[in-house]
Amino acid sequence: MKTEEEESRIYQHTLDIFRAHEPLLSDAARNRAFYAALKKHISPGATVLDIGSGTGVWAIAAARLGASKVVAIERNSLLIPIIRTLARENQVADKIEIVECDSREFRSRHRFDVVVSETIGNEGFDEEIVPIMIDARKRLLKKGGLLIPRSLAIIAAAAHLRSPKLPAVAPVQCDYFASLNLNIPVVLNNKKSLRLLSEPAQLVSVDLTTVQRPPRLDRLTARWKMSDLPSVNCFVIWAEATIGEAVNLKTIATSSWNPIVYRIKPFATARGEVELKLSISGKDYHWSASLPSHPDEPERAYAPMFAYTAIQTQIQMAATLSPR
Repeated sequence: MKTEEEESRIYQHTLDIFRAHEPLLSDAARNRAFYAALKKHISPGATVLDIGSGTGVWAIAAARLGASKVVAIERNSLLIPIIRTLARENQVADKIEIVECDSREFRSRHRFDVVVSETIGNEGFDEEIVPIMIDARKRLLKKGGLLIPRSLAIIAAAAHLRSPKLPAVAPVQCDYFASLNLNIPVVLNNKKSLRLLSEPAQLVSVDLTTVQRPPRLDRLTARWKMSDLPSVNCFVIWAEATIGEAVNLKTIATSSWNPIVYRIKPFATARGEVELKLSISGKDYHWSASLPSHPDEPERAYAPMFAYTAIQTQIQMAATLSPR
């Protein structure tokens, strides 16, 4: 018997699944790219491994495209019955084996012609696609087999984010909150509020067909020459992937992936070169903006830890000053 707390947790998790996967299934750009790659590269009789299968849409698509055997691997137990039922609905249940596990724990005597995995995060590498694909390539992919996607990169640009005044309407000053809030990255849902001000720059790129270890994500840098520096109040990053031959995907152009915005206090200098330094490596999460063309201008540094430390310092000071 499950406790009331366990039932509540599972119920909430079920709601979260539908809220997460409806945007994926309705994302035309995402679906067009992955389906085009599968259609181009799956030949009749091929064997396909779908890692992080989710609702099973790519496993099912592979089977419908002529694959003779498909293995759909998914860690989330609540998604397993959805994959199973959708496979029956599409009349390909006899071609699809569903396995509940982490792909790195999956054991098989067979190797596959195609391995597909959509474990691409908003920050590109934050859903472990590199270690997942390294393992799959070494243990589960046939010699000469195909990985989908083939490569993945993090792209950045200088930008302007249109943000509402805080608080809206109420005649209250919130400067302290706003200053601390600059240290918190924004997972941007409303892409219309963002205006790119520079050409995109590649921060890091990985060839998933040859990579041997995850890339370092703690020393990412880019520079841009800007003619209107005061308009730059943030940097934005997104992922770009080569899904298949002549099939590419930019997550900033999709509806289900959200670019990540790193806000800064704008520089008053009219023009010059601006440099982004970014670390998105675990707890070592920080970014800075500087003007190499104006070395007298101090670097501006931000990190979620700065906001946390400021609040904790206030709490400790209040505790020290309060009467006992």
